Amino acid sequence: MGKKGKKAQAGKPKKVTPKDVGKRLDALVKKLEEELKGADLFAPLLPTEDCAICFVPLSRTSIKSSSETCYMACCGKDICKACFMENEASIKQQNEEKSAGKKLVFTCPFCREPIPTSSGEEYARIQARCLKNDHMAFTLKGFLYRRGEGGMPKDDLKALDCWIRAVDLGSPEACGCIATRYTGGIGVAIDKEKAALFKRVGALRGHIVARHSIGSSEYGYGNHEIGIRHWKIAAEAGLQKSIEALKKIYNADGEKPGKEFIGKEYLDFAYRACHGAQMEEKSEEREKHSHGLILLSSSP
Repeated sequence: MGKKGKKAQAGKPKKVTPKDVGKRLDALVKKLEEELKGADLFAPLLPTEDCAICFVPLSRTSIKSSSETCYMACCGKDICKACFMENEASIKQQNEEKSAGKKLVFTCPFCREPIPTSSGEEYARIQARCLKNDHMAFTLKGFLYRRGEGGMPKDDLKALDCWIRAVDLGSPEACGCIATRYTGGIGVAIDKEKAALFKRVGALRGHIVARHSIGSSEYGYGNHEIGIRHWKIAAEAGLQKSIEALKKIYNADGEKPGKEFIGKEYLDFAYRACHGAQMEEKSEEREKHSHGLILLSSSP
C-alpha cells in the first residue's frame, strides 16, 4: 500500500473485530483481577455524585438518563430530575408569557446548550463526550448499539466494545452490562467466573444492582450469611429488590435459611433506610419546585 493509501486509511475509524474485542476483554479481566486483590467487598460504599445544580446527592438506585437522573451529553453533568423539570417549567412559563417575539429554546440546566431535537444530534454529543474519555458516554453509546437506537444499527459487538472502554475508564454500570454478556453468552462464550468478576468490580465501584445479584448468587450457593450481607448493603442504599429478598427470608418461618442473620430490628432499620431515603428525595424535589430553586434569566 502506498503512502496515500496508508494516509487515507489512517483517517478511518478502526473496524471492530471479534478478535480485537476478545484480546481487549482478556486484558481487562487481568486488570480487574488486580483491582480486586486486597479489596474489601464489604467496605462502606463510595460517596454518591451530587446533582450539578442543587448539589443534593443523587440516588444510588437511579440509572443515568433514567426517571430519576438526567445525564447531559452536552457537558457531561448529572442533573436530578427535579432540577431538570424545574428548568423546563421555567422556560415554558417564560414562553407562555411572551405574546410576541422569539421564543426561548429548551436548554441544559447547567451549560445552557439547546436540548437535542433529533437522535442524530444526541448521538453526536455522546460521541463527543466519548472523545473526552467520559465513561458514562461510552456506557450509553453501548446501549444505543445494543438496542439499535439513536440511528445506530443493532450491533452487539460494538456495544461490547463500548462497555469495555467504559469499564476501563471506571464505570460501575458497564461492569453489569458485561457481566450480563458472560452470563447469557451474548457476543462471548458463557463464563460464570468472568461474569462474577465483573459483578464484584461493579459492586466495589458502587453499583448496587450488581451487589444484589452477588447476594442472590451467594445465597443460592448456600452461602446464606454472605448473600444476606450483600443484600443488606444494597437495601440500606435504597434498592427495593434487596429489601424484598430480606423480608421473604424473615417471613418464611424457617422455610428459607438465614433468618437468624436478619432480625426484626434490623429489617425495620433497613426499611427506614431504604424508604426514608426515597421519601427524603421526593420531599427535596417538592421543596425545589415550590421555592423555585433554579432561577433562569430571560435569555438562555
